[in-house]
Amino acid sequence: MSLTGTFGVFGALGQAGVNKALTTLFTVRPHYLHYASPPFVSASSPAVTAMSAIPFPGVPGGIPWAVDFTVPHVDLFPADGALPPPLGLGPNQFAVATAATITVGCLRDDPKDDRHRTVTPVRTTLDVVAVGHPSARYFSPGVGDVSLVVDQVAVEKVEPPSLDGLLECLVRTLLNGALSQVRLPFDLIDGGFFKLVLQSGPAVADDRLEVWGGVA
Repeated sequence: MSLTGTFGVFGALGQAGVNKALTTLFTVRPHYLHYASPPFVSASSPAVTAMSAIPFPGVPGGIPWAVDFTVPHVDLFPADGALPPPLGLGPNQFAVATAATITVGCLRDDPKDDRHRTVTPVRTTLDVVAVGHPSARYFSPGVGDVSLVVDQVAVEKVEPPSLDGLLECLVRTLLNGALSQVRLPFDLIDGGFFKLVLQSGPAVADDRLEVWGGVA
């Protein structure tokens, strides 16, 4: 059977193209990977997104925090190598690897002056591998995009299991939030040579994102 199958047109974006697009996007817009509250950052900039501190009773101004991701690297099915258990990569899935640095501002009162408080950053960096699936939005011929949705996360070398589960949930939520801002436009797939009318996909196979449809 031809690549188009029963459809009029077939389009694909290879693994190298996906990673090039991600690297380009995050290089131009690093604030998609870096988030922090005061006093670590005072305002949003091209380099970082300013967020509110975590409110908590008895903590004036809230608990300072920051989260930083390295540029994610995507591996489209089939897997290039073994994934950490319990993860496995199946058809129509991708794996993504990144490092997440989580920072909390440790608040300490000055024993000589209760009105003075110091903030000391305490941080840890986690090696993260996740598995997910692509999702598409279609608006009109040639206009749409593909996003990456994380389904499961593995954080290596964390004990006890309850802490491991907590961190995996937290990192999956944060990583999905960061990746939700990444939209791969149809132009990357059709090259602008035709206007895709999406009818099936995106699917993941042979190290590429694949879509099928018609031409307007």
